[in-house]
Amino acid sequence: MDRKKFAIYAALVCAAMGAVVGYGVSKRNALLPAIAFIIGTVLIALGKRGVKEVMEDERTHRISEKVLRKIYQIFVTGAALIGTTLIALNKHIEVGYTLAFSACALLVLYLVLYSHYNRRAL
Repeated sequence: MDRKKFAIYAALVCAAMGAVVGYGVSKRNALLPAIAFIIGTVLIALGKRGVKEVMEDERTHRISEKVLRKIYQIFVTGAALIGTTLIALNKHIEVGYTLAFSACALLVLYLVLYSHYNRRAL
């Protein structure tokens, strides 16, 4: 399979997933969207394995690393600031605690994974 056929295949799988998720939400069935997501992810991964052309290279990975790092920094900083502000103002306290705990959980996860990858040779 070439890249163009894979893109069409992935788009069709995503469209089918969207239809199943929409149907599941309309019927108030939480299991159906979860199953659709898992099956769709597996189908796309299997389809990607069949592509003969190079899909990603080192430059793509490096750009992705930089983008993800910047997104992480912006989200954690924003979530921490907005969360503590909401808690301090006594408005939407649940949302504030959720954002603050999410920022803390992401920081802990970052530190654990950083120390893990720092120990092993990449």
